[in-house]
This record gives sequence, C-alpha cells and structure tokens, in this order.
Amino acid sequence: MGKHVERTNQTRQSIIDAFWDMAESEGAKNIRVSAIVKKAGINRSTFYEYFGSVEDLADHVEGIMIEELKQLIGDLYVRYNFSCSYRDLAKALAPYYSRLALLLGEDGDKRFLSRVQREAVALAAEITAEPDPMIEYELAYVVAAFAGVLTYWYDTGKKISEDAFTELFHTMTIKGLEAQCINADIQKQTGE
Repeated sequence: MGKHVERTNQTRQSIIDAFWDMAESEGAKNIRVSAIVKKAGINRSTFYEYFGSVEDLADHVEGIMIEELKQLIGDLYVRYNFSCSYRDLAKALAPYYSRLALLLGEDGDKRFLSRVQREAVALAAEITAEPDPMIEYELAYVVAAFAGVLTYWYDTGKKISEDAFTELFHTMTIKGLEAQCINADIQKQTGE
C-alpha cells in the first residue's frame, strides 16, 4: 500500500511539474493535455485519473500555491511577532515571483487574484487579535498592487533587480497605506 501511495504522489507531482515547465516556456493558456503527458512521461488516461482537464490541474496548482503562501505568511508573521513589514513580506515571496507572475498575468486565471485576496483576508482574520474591517480593503489593495507590479515587472523583462523590485513594492505600499492610516486617525480624532 505504501509504494502505491508513493507512486501516486510521484505521478501527481510529475504532472504538476510538467504543468509548471509548460507554463514557464509557453504560457499557462497554451498548455494542452498532450504536451503535459509527453513531458510527464505518462499516458493520457493516467492524466485523467488525476485531473479532469488542464483547467482542473490549473485550479489544483493555484490551490497549492495559495496554501504555500498562507503557510509562508503565517510563519513570517509569527517570526516577526506580528509586525512584519511589506519589505519582509516581499522578500519572503521572492522565490514565488515567477510562478505568481504566471498565475496572475495575462495567461493566468483571472479568478486567481480574487482567490488570493479572499485568502489574505481570511488569514489576516486568523492572525490578528482584533479584527478590523478596514484590513479587508487594505489587503485587497496590497494584493492587487503587488499582482499588478509583479506581472508588469515580469512582462517588461525585469528591468530592475529583484532587490530593487522588493524595495519599490515596499516603498509604494507603505506610502499608500501610511496616508490611509493618517486619514483614519484624523477621522477618529474629529469623530467623523
């Protein structure tokens, strides 16, 4: 039984790896089952034992990515005692930049950004001691801004270094959120 489970996991992973290889070389929208099975070294019927279509595989890959990001972000906030900066967050996300750019870019599923936003809000509710409805909007902004800047960076050939990109994202995010926080404090003080 153990060898069967191990072989099943290896086969599923080879399909996922083939998906990523194809997405990175040809774009996510151009992936066909025939190319995946050839790259994974399996037959077509084996693919369909695991996934109903390329779209099902893409949904599965997106789900894996979301779970990995949730774990990474949760760990990061615990490590920094719940005061993680956007710079720290961007640096922690760096190993995922290329795959996120693929999933969030033109060839990706437009629903993925919404999924990431919903999961970020849910994670923030788990992490923070005092839920704040404004956090939902702030996170939606941060996720959308990050997705936009990240995909632009990739689509234009990464004209700046990864470190410069990380710093740029941090600076832009902080200045935008800082203004929002100042306005919120003023409104609290004036009772508006």
